[in-house]
Amino acid sequence: MTVVHSEHSAVPAGEVEVVLDLRASTLSLSGAAQYAELWNQLESALLGQSLRTGAPYQWSSHFGDITVEIVRLAPGVTVTHENTRFDVVAVRERATLSYRCATCAELGKETYGPFVCRGCADAGRRDRVCDEHVVILDGALITACPLHRPECGECRQPATFRCAGPRCRTKTAWCDAHRVAHPEDPDTDYCPSCYQLVFPVCEHSGCNGVGTMACDIVDGSGHPCGRQACTRHALRWQVFGHERTGLGLCKQHHAALRGTAPVELMRQIVSTAARRSDDFRTPRLVSFGHNLRNTGHRQLAVDYRSIYEQLRRLRDDCEGSGDRHVAGALRRADAGWQRELAALVGTAEEGERLLARLRLLVEQQDGRRGPEIAAALRLVEFKAPRVRNGVTERRGILFIDLPAPLRGLFIGAKGVNVARYRTELGVDVKFEGDRSRR
Repeated sequence: MTVVHSEHSAVPAGEVEVVLDLRASTLSLSGAAQYAELWNQLESALLGQSLRTGAPYQWSSHFGDITVEIVRLAPGVTVTHENTRFDVVAVRERATLSYRCATCAELGKETYGPFVCRGCADAGRRDRVCDEHVVILDGALITACPLHRPECGECRQPATFRCAGPRCRTKTAWCDAHRVAHPEDPDTDYCPSCYQLVFPVCEHSGCNGVGTMACDIVDGSGHPCGRQACTRHALRWQVFGHERTGLGLCKQHHAALRGTAPVELMRQIVSTAARRSDDFRTPRLVSFGHNLRNTGHRQLAVDYRSIYEQLRRLRDDCEGSGDRHVAGALRRADAGWQRELAALVGTAEEGERLLARLRLLVEQQDGRRGPEIAAALRLVEFKAPRVRNGVTERRGILFIDLPAPLRGLFIGAKGVNVARYRTELGVDVKFEGDRSRR
């Protein structure tokens, strides 16, 4: 009597344990019943056969070759009899391919296809790709079959890499003719346009340095100029104070700065402040005045009421043109500017009062040229005294301007005249541009 065990049976109990090898056949069995049926057809050929471990017994059929290998014999069992009990402890079969390479199938081969082609998937096909035929371009682990190999985004030749730049973001493929390597990372490549964005060339003639600073000046539609300069040739307009990064300027806009209208200068400052982080505060009115003074608009620089009115009109213009970002920044800053303006108006009036007293003192000091010097005096700015906890930390400062030929007469021998003015007025008197101004 013969007992057949499948691979899921309990511990074998037969006298002979065998392994059934079906790999050379085309048979595909499932379930213990089908294996038992096959064994019933094979066992008669083993009757009377000498048995020894490791010895294979082979049958040829129209399904292909079938082999039985003895792996264990009970003591004393040497020849097969009708009552010999066999246990099939394992079955060797060809692996069943769940995913087959479509390209290999066209060539008459059957190969495992672990990779999915995005182009096939988009077309509603479930074709797979094997290791040999899969197409993976440099720069991204995106798989494709040979039929859907990406083309170069420029010349339509077969692509070889995916651009890592800010425009392509590995979505666009390119050929080697349009490959620009990262200057330090050999595993990263760009198309020419993305490379120019990431590593722009300095605008300075003859300089091959990377333009790390872009010009911040915007046109009427809000688009930045974008010309780039390296750190050696970078030009900046320090509109936000020395502790914060100012506006980047190209050579063209740097040269045109002093000829730009005041309202346009203020628009550029506000536009840059609005483009930066939310906690980047819009400059105060005095900062606008300082920047206007440095660009040649001296009279407007001390007229804070006019500066504020121009900013209000600028906000209305931005709202009308749909530039909500800049309009919002101007709207948020308005309450602070109104409080600042209230304080500045009183300070400006005090400056005018001090200037009038100074002119009288100058006329009295030099009767012959005094009227000429007094008439030429111009108020730049008055800074009120800085008082903290009832203690004056800094005296008030009256900044004035005077033509250079008259300055010596105003100061007097060894500074005697200007010293008297300071004593009489109770404030420091300084010329515009004095290094100790701040």
